[in-house]
Amino acid sequence: MNAEQFVRTHREHWQRLDELVAKAQKKRLSSLSDDELHELGALYRRAAADLARAQTRHANTNAGRELIRSLNDLVLRAHAQVYSAPPPAPMSALKFLMWGFPAAFRRQWRAIVLAALLLFLPGAIAHVAVVVNPDLAPMMVPNGAIQEVQKRAKQKITTGWGANTNYEGLLSSPAVSSFIMTNNIRVTIMALAMGITAGIGTALMLIQNGVLIGGLAGVATNENVDLLFWAVILPHGVLELTAICIAGGAGLLLARAIYAPGDLPRRDALRLAGTEAARLIVGVTLMLVVAGLIEGFITPLPLPPLAKLTFAATTGVLMLLYLAARPHRDQSTLMRRAKI
Repeated sequence: MNAEQFVRTHREHWQRLDELVAKAQKKRLSSLSDDELHELGALYRRAAADLARAQTRHANTNAGRELIRSLNDLVLRAHAQVYSAPPPAPMSALKFLMWGFPAAFRRQWRAIVLAALLLFLPGAIAHVAVVVNPDLAPMMVPNGAIQEVQKRAKQKITTGWGANTNYEGLLSSPAVSSFIMTNNIRVTIMALAMGITAGIGTALMLIQNGVLIGGLAGVATNENVDLLFWAVILPHGVLELTAICIAGGAGLLLARAIYAPGDLPRRDALRLAGTEAARLIVGVTLMLVVAGLIEGFITPLPLPPLAKLTFAATTGVLMLLYLAARPHRDQSTLMRRAKI
């Protein structure tokens, strides 16, 4: 059978496939009826087989090469419709927030723990260093933040350690409060983005932020307002600091794909790591939004420090329960099929 005979035999099927693809492109795939969807799939598979036969038998003639070009274009257009991703649905987003993000967190817990060590270990060292030698504080903390803590310490009521619930002057001032909030958001974004530096930039961002927080906590300890300091920081800081660790873990995933892609080509390893990092960052964004609401409405309330620390502890427990959440067996099966 030559190329002309081959075309005459199969033209009707190709034309029908072209009609269905054009309809799907113009009015979306959902505009096709159930019968048309089945027909589209069958005709696509048939056209793909016809393309393979044409490439094998008719590639040596001008008519055959033109046939192959036309069929290849038709098959590509049909493929884009048959294997197109479903449109995003609100329930899919809800299921991801409920189950997908916690699952991604558990899959990548090692990278997240490493990021946490890079954040909190330097912070602990900085805290001890400032407590032992207060002169080191300006090397770790901006002078404006140090002065605000010292100013608040002078206003402290002496009815007990951290007993003053008047937050005016300590971290409620626009200068220090906005500084800490914007700094944590900046570090969260940069911790992920710096993964492209093979993790060096991510590690430096985490260490630097840990030193900043630890140094400022050391100043508060030296001024005997550390209970009040943590009462102001932790209600929203539990979520913010966890978000920084998760973002840092996402950055380290990108770094690992660069220097240790395993059996995969580096490009494929980066693509997979980027997909997983994107899942983590979606959840991190939600955590920062909730932390911002807490900072705006809960942190400024004139409550006793222990009440705020209790709220922070409750927030931490709820966060851990959320990150440990697993769907029921039927939901888990659906998630695996959907690759959430």
